[in-house]
Amino acid sequence: MLRSNDHAPASVVDSGRAWVAALGVAVANGIAFGTAYTFGTFFDAMAEEFDADRSSTALIFALTLLLFFGFGIVSGPLSDRIGPIPLLFAGAVLFVVGLFLTSIVDRLWLGYLTYSIGVGLGGGCFVAPLTGTAGSLFVKWRGAALGLVATGNGLGTLFLIPFSESLISSQGWRTAYRGLAIVGLVGFTFALLTVIRQPARPSPAEGEAVSTSSTRGYFAEPVFRRLFASALLMSIGLFSAFAFIVPFATDNGVEPSTAALVMSVIGLASIIGRLALTSLAAPLGGVRLYQLMLVCQPVAYLVWLSAGGSVPTLIVFAVLLGTTYGGFVAISPEVAITLFGLADVGRLMGLLFLSFGIGGLIGPPVAGLIAESSGQSAVIVGIIVVVLAGLLASVGLGATSTPAQPNDAALDIGGSA
Repeated sequence: MLRSNDHAPASVVDSGRAWVAALGVAVANGIAFGTAYTFGTFFDAMAEEFDADRSSTALIFALTLLLFFGFGIVSGPLSDRIGPIPLLFAGAVLFVVGLFLTSIVDRLWLGYLTYSIGVGLGGGCFVAPLTGTAGSLFVKWRGAALGLVATGNGLGTLFLIPFSESLISSQGWRTAYRGLAIVGLVGFTFALLTVIRQPARPSPAEGEAVSTSSTRGYFAEPVFRRLFASALLMSIGLFSAFAFIVPFATDNGVEPSTAALVMSVIGLASIIGRLALTSLAAPLGGVRLYQLMLVCQPVAYLVWLSAGGSVPTLIVFAVLLGTTYGGFVAISPEVAITLFGLADVGRLMGLLFLSFGIGGLIGPPVAGLIAESSGQSAVIVGIIVVVLAGLLASVGLGATSTPAQPNDAALDIGGSA
């Protein structure tokens, strides 16, 4: 039996055991992402109870996202050394305890600590390492496996948002956080029983995809800087939408339960994007699909701009945003691995997730500050930054639209797929 610090044997690559581990990753990351993205459903209830303005309340979400994605810069390289399981255990404890403590806070600033450290730092301990681990367990089926992991994230959003809204409506937001803590306890236990450490990597072969040994090494690569910047800009718009779509809808006369449904539709549409659009990666190329998702995403924000209190129009927005964002998050880890290989996959995923964290830190508070004078602020922020992201990806990554593939023999752990 493998101990948590043992590398998986070469024979596990593309095996049934690898798929079980990928399912465990999908469950753990799905609960983490789904819980983090429920914040919009708690927004009004928490702001009302603590008599806080929207920018102050949105800062909780922003700090959470910074830690959730940004801590991967620490947990990713650490996972390369000790494996993902100790990090999953530590993160799960922080996550569950943080949710429970958030349910009993009596001051908003305490919520900053309990929620951002629990959900943010807790999730940050494992989401990037587990994503890298899932990618490292496959060669032939890597795209499908990462699609499964990304689908777990979408399912978490799809189910946990209405679950939270139902509890908030019937028993209050504090009980809802306790309910999420119980869901997390069950799901993380399953993940701890199924996830395994990635196989040991041989020394990079001559001609293998670009490999680095430090954070500075990645940022020295122009292609990585463009990838990072485009993901950061997309995240500013996306997380502004996640934080404000429910308050935006309720401000325009939409019932809270219906507004929460809009967020659930984003989750459902993202699953379609993750599963259906990633099937286009082979004929189009991963980088081309990445670019396509960013170029198409501004259409969603333009629909939101015209929505007002029209539920059908908000649903159209949710479908467009969910599909394009789902395709983006499903393909971006595969693009990064294609361009830079698996030799340092934990650090690579950590840096990619850092771009999401910085975007999450910037987007919601900026949109919230403007929201005090204009309910359209989050829409406008989203349009501007996503257009810039699409332009940057189209121009900056154009030369790498058909990148050289990594040496599959080196990535295949001795050729035993």
